[in-house]
Parts: sequence; C-alpha cells; structure tokens
Amino acid sequence: MVTTEPLLFATTENLSKGRGQGELIMSPALNGCSTCSSKTDPVCQSAESMVDECIVLAESPGALVKLCGISVLERLLRSLERCGFKRAVILSSAPDVISQDLAQSSWPRAQLDVTVRSRGTGAITVEQVLDIWPQGAELLLVVRGDTVFDDRLLRTLATQKKQTALVDSAAPPPLQPLVASVPKSIRGKFCGAAIVHSDWAWRQNGPLEEILGNALEHGDFAPLDAAAQPLYSVTMRREVRPFWFPAPPPANQKLAEQLLVNSAQKGALDFPAWVHAPLENFLISHLCKTSITPNQLTLFCNMVAWAATILFATGHLIWGTALALIVGVLDGLDGKQARIKVETSKSGKLEHWLDGLFEISWWTALAYHFQSSGELPQAYYYLFLLLLAEAVDAIAKGSILLTYRKLIDELGPFDRVVRFVGGRRNIYVWILAVGILLAVPAKAFITMAWWEVVTAAVHIPRAAWALWAFRKSCRGIR
Repeated sequence: MVTTEPLLFATTENLSKGRGQGELIMSPALNGCSTCSSKTDPVCQSAESMVDECIVLAESPGALVKLCGISVLERLLRSLERCGFKRAVILSSAPDVISQDLAQSSWPRAQLDVTVRSRGTGAITVEQVLDIWPQGAELLLVVRGDTVFDDRLLRTLATQKKQTALVDSAAPPPLQPLVASVPKSIRGKFCGAAIVHSDWAWRQNGPLEEILGNALEHGDFAPLDAAAQPLYSVTMRREVRPFWFPAPPPANQKLAEQLLVNSAQKGALDFPAWVHAPLENFLISHLCKTSITPNQLTLFCNMVAWAATILFATGHLIWGTALALIVGVLDGLDGKQARIKVETSKSGKLEHWLDGLFEISWWTALAYHFQSSGELPQAYYYLFLLLLAEAVDAIAKGSILLTYRKLIDELGPFDRVVRFVGGRRNIYVWILAVGILLAVPAKAFITMAWWEVVTAAVHIPRAAWALWAFRKSCRGIR
C-alpha cells in the first residue's frame, strides 16, 4: 500500500545575511516514506550522481500551472527526488502562494527536503541565489520551477562534474509550439537548468538569467544538448526523444498534456496492445486529473481479472472472455498513471507478479472447465504444455534481459514481429475470443498452447545466437 507522509511546517528568519526575509521550511516527517525511492527507480537511477542539492526558481502563476492533475512545480520536485536529489530550496517572490500549493502532503516527494525562501520582486539576481546557497556545496543545480523536464535530462545533468547548461539545439516538431517563446542562442535554446559552481557564482552580480546566457555564449558553461542525448529508453522499451518545455499558456495546455500522455506509452507491443493503446490514452487523459492512484487502478484491474477466473471455471466463457478483454485495457492504466504523474513506487513492481498469478489462474480455470465438462478430456495436458512452454520461453527472455539490459523483442526487426504476434496473455485472450465466436472454445485452448510452443521454439535459438554474439564481441574487445 502506498503511504502518505505528513509535512512539518516551521517559520524562521533569515538572519545570516541580515536581509530579514521570511522563510517557510517544509521537510518530511522523521519517519520518511520509503515507498518511492530513487534508488529503486531505473528511470533516474545513477551510480555516478555528483549533485544532490538544487535551487528551484519558482514564480506564480507559471510554476503552478497544472498539467495532468499536478502543478509544474510539483512534477519537478517529484522528478528531482527520483533523480537522486536530497534537498531543494525554492526561491520565490510569492512564497506564500508557492507554499500553499505544496502544503498538501505528497508521498512521491516525501524523501526530498524542500525549503521555500522569499525574495524581492523583479528579476532574479545572482546575489539572491548566493544568499541561499547551501553551505559546503560547490556544484549546485539551478533550475526553473516553471519548466517540465524529462527525467533523463535532469539525471544526466546531475552527473556533470563541471559547469554545464542544458540547451536544445534542435527542438523536434511536437515540441516547437511549446518552446517557441524561449530565446535561442548560438548554443540553442537554454532550457532553464544549469549546474553552477560556487566560485564562478561569487564573481558575478546582476540578473541571473542574463548572466547565465552570456556565460553560455562565452564558453563558461559547457552545453548539454538535449538534441544530442540518446533516444532509446530502457524503461519505455523504445526511442523517446528527451523533452522539456516551459509551463504552457492555456491555448497550448492540451498539447502539453498530450505530449506527457504519449511519452508514457511503452514500446515493443503485441497486436492487441496496439489496439488498447488509444483506449488507454483516452482513459488516462481523464484519470490523471483525478485523485485515483496507480495502486488503486492495479487493485481494480486485479478484481476484474479474478472475476474472470471465476467465470472461466464455472463455464461462463463469454462473460469471462469479455472481462479478460477489458483487463487488457485496464492493465495498462496503472503504469501510465504512475509515469504521467511521477508516482512510480516499489509496490508498482508487484503488479507484474500479480499479473502472472491471474494469468495462470485463467488458463487453469479454462482447463478445469474443459476437463470437467468433457469438451476436452486432455485439457490438463494442454495446460501443462502451455505452462512448460512459457517457462522455457521465460528462460530465453531472461537470459537476454540480463545480458543486453533489454527485452528479446527489442533486438531487431524480426524480434519485434515475433512480439507483435507471439504467444502472450493478450494474444491468448484474442484467440479464445475467436474460438468462442466460432463455437470452438476447446480448440482455441489447444491453439493457445501450441502458439506458445512455437513462440518458445523461436525465442530459444534466437537467444542462444544473441548470447553467442555477445560473448564473441566481448572476446574481441579484450
């Protein structure tokens, strides 16, 4: 279960610099929530992370624009936690408004210490940033709180060991309407995030953004180009161009939300999943604006799935298959909800184990029905054949995943074709649905078993060849 940690509030005075500015401090409760830890999130895990503190420049209304149910600032803080950041100081000329938006407890950022500090009106200056610079920090991430960032960009930026500014030299067409207002320099559009060194900062004075822009032009900052970052995402199983964009005006808000929804779609899909994807995206575009959590969606999906098991076992194949088809859509909602709202957690990984349990229960329930009804006296034989083939197939897939850090379905075009039609739950359910329409459900069950046998027979030699090629390439390197 997902737990929500309360936030503790206190008020102090900033006396260190003698400016008398109010400070609103927010930090997690002492018993911090470990439900969502950056150490367990493959999207933002980085063994070489060098920077874990940041200053967020947040102003209203830009930072408080809501996209897919959460504000841009809240989204940024959740992403920072997943990328290994421990502390974030928010600098704002409207600290009360910012604090009010963050006042509600939020477990997805429960491990991130957040402090809201006030500043005067006008352009943000280097002096104001230095005023709140964490003691002992040499390198620090300075980031705009009114900008949405792909987690991969923040993670890569956090590993830099020198002054670096995030730029984009070639925004792709889907991003262009959202970043059109951002000025472009010879390095590209400055995305609003930079790793700054304290020694350099203490030698500056004046408006921060103007100084950063000039420093980038003169080579004081190394550019980290978003357009040059790797496209392939291990987590998403496809090429996804890292994105960023400032808080959009109302006219572009729907476009921004659509980009976030599309970015949550995984690749390497089977044929039924291609059909499910538009339905999932339509549902999630509405669900993400509610308080429904990914865990609640997982629970609902499993309730429907186990209801299908009961219907299969009792011979209500039409209704059982109808629920199984619905599960095909529901099963994709929890993951998308978690990715879109940056609510990934340890418990989310349990979903795959729960999926495996109800899948086996479906095939076992069908075998029980066909055996007890006399429609297929050898039903348990085909059940054993199906489960054995799936186990062998899992070994082949697992060997590739451990070696290549990617699914066997992503090795090449041939493998993607196999994934498209190969044996797996969605394909089996569609085969069963066709069998019921043709009034031959028992034969459909037999087809399911042999379909998985063929799939395993394809994957075993493919995995063996890929492992041999990998070992050969390693010997060549040595």
